[in-house]
Amino acid sequence: MPASLKRLQLDRRGDSNMQSGTISPQTSTSLASGDTCVLVADIGGTNARLALTHGDGVLANSITLPCREYAQIDAAIDAYLQTCAAYQTPQQMVLAVAAATDQDEVILTNNHWQFSQRALAHKYAMPVMAINDFTAQAWCLPGLREADVRWLQQVTGNNLDWSQGNRSIAGPGTGFGAATMTLTREIIESEPGQCAFAPLTPRQLAILVHLWDSHPRVTADHLLSGPGLSNIHSAIYVLQTGKTSPAVTPAALVEAARNGDQLARQSMEEFSRILGAVCGDLALSMGSLGGFFLSGNILQKLDELFDHDLFMTAFTDKGRFSNWCQRVPVGLLNITDPGLQGCAAFSQRQAGQAR
Repeated sequence: MPASLKRLQLDRRGDSNMQSGTISPQTSTSLASGDTCVLVADIGGTNARLALTHGDGVLANSITLPCREYAQIDAAIDAYLQTCAAYQTPQQMVLAVAAATDQDEVILTNNHWQFSQRALAHKYAMPVMAINDFTAQAWCLPGLREADVRWLQQVTGNNLDWSQGNRSIAGPGTGFGAATMTLTREIIESEPGQCAFAPLTPRQLAILVHLWDSHPRVTADHLLSGPGLSNIHSAIYVLQTGKTSPAVTPAALVEAARNGDQLARQSMEEFSRILGAVCGDLALSMGSLGGFFLSGNILQKLDELFDHDLFMTAFTDKGRFSNWCQRVPVGLLNITDPGLQGCAAFSQRQAGQAR
């Protein structure tokens, strides 16, 4: 936590008056036009990243807060607002959340927070709009430059050519998420982390069988996430040694792999293969000839342990459609906070439509 926030004496229990179903009809969740100061937030299972932005889309006062230290989202927002005295008071909020946002009540998928958008709007007396976290990241795609992408697979011509097809973005975090932006810049939301895991090799089948002991329905979230790294290692450990694996955190697993531990390295390799296979399926499902982009702190932390070759082999291994997958530009985002940047771009889009 930033030092400035450590000095705050906040009641982190949240606002007991912030209940859903008590908001007057005039409370709006639509965004205003003009160069309004907007509070943007990217809220995942572990951290909440908050910043301010204006009509130019530039981020200011970006701060990361650990979700576990705040009972509910309003307590974290209160903490953040206490750091904003030197800035213009925000007049609206755009919140990117790891959750479905088609209802007023938002329940975080991998987090203890839940909130009503109308209740937040009422408490802070400003419009509030929640969007899916990967919907937010998809909104950063139109502004990408070549320098923002580390290409894993390039195609002839301009890799950022919008005319070729839809663009998708996906990535592992506390869970696995994705979204797609169409040629007309509409967003297709999805929850691929909740889709069942389909093994493609005998080892992956053994991993699935191992996870069935604790998860009757094994999903992509159970493998393509921080906890998923530990799950893969646990399964491989049992397969290789016949013994139950000691509990290993994702961070310890990464360190062990860098120090040459073979089982840890095998876990990273299997993670890369499974991620490639799932992302290739997503590209096929979404028609992502305009590009498929990877994001997330996990891939940045893995760095060289994320095996690009294994990923791309699995991504393009699609039988009769292997050639199709080889036509998809695939890149790893270099930019920081694509969720916040996407929220800023989204607020600009909404403001433009309101004019």
